[in-house]
Amino acid sequence: MFEELSTDAIIQGCQAEAAQPRAEESGYCFELFRRALEEGETTAWLAIDQQYRQLILHWGQDCAPDLPRQEVEQVVTAALPKFWQSLTRSAEPLTRRFVHVGAILKYLKQCTVSVLLDYRRQLERRERLRQRLELEEYAATVQDSTEEALTERLAQEQLLQRVRAWIQANVTDTQERLVLSLSYQFGLSPCEIAERYPQEFPDAQTVRRVKERILKRARRALREEG
Repeated sequence: MFEELSTDAIIQGCQAEAAQPRAEESGYCFELFRRALEEGETTAWLAIDQQYRQLILHWGQDCAPDLPRQEVEQVVTAALPKFWQSLTRSAEPLTRRFVHVGAILKYLKQCTVSVLLDYRRQLERRERLRQRLELEEYAATVQDSTEEALTERLAQEQLLQRVRAWIQANVTDTQERLVLSLSYQFGLSPCEIAERYPQEFPDAQTVRRVKERILKRARRALREEG
């Protein structure tokens, strides 16, 4: 059916198909992806980029609602290249890997979420580095000004012991304990936690609120301890 049609005709058919219910799909969009991925047609690829750009941005904003729209737009530009690189590594026909265009779009969504999670991890690594440098700078300042007493008090192992003791005694809520374990023991970001435990956390913002609630209590308690 599609062999005799030009790519322009396939693009027009896909645009019309995208406005119809899934049950009425006739395969134009699937063929557009096939021509882009298997035949390497630049026109088909540009059409995909244009047609699905807003959908990719929507997925990105759902995954990272706290990030500015402009920042999300910049990050998700890597979703289509990641999608293309992943699917063109194998010579297996697209029809054997996906049953319909909905399955292709589901995979594209996974690529979008993946690039955002990678970006999140980069941000969090930078933030941890910044905090560590600030702590080291502060510790050096304290050491210079008050010698051994404060240096000993700020020793990392002692501080960790105090934090662990406070958590053991004061964090009894199941949801809070889950957030602490997944965040600090397994190194998951709020977005990853919400994605893996949707029954506990409807979105990443909920995870962040729980985490911040614990940290505020911990900071206040440790300050009071002196």
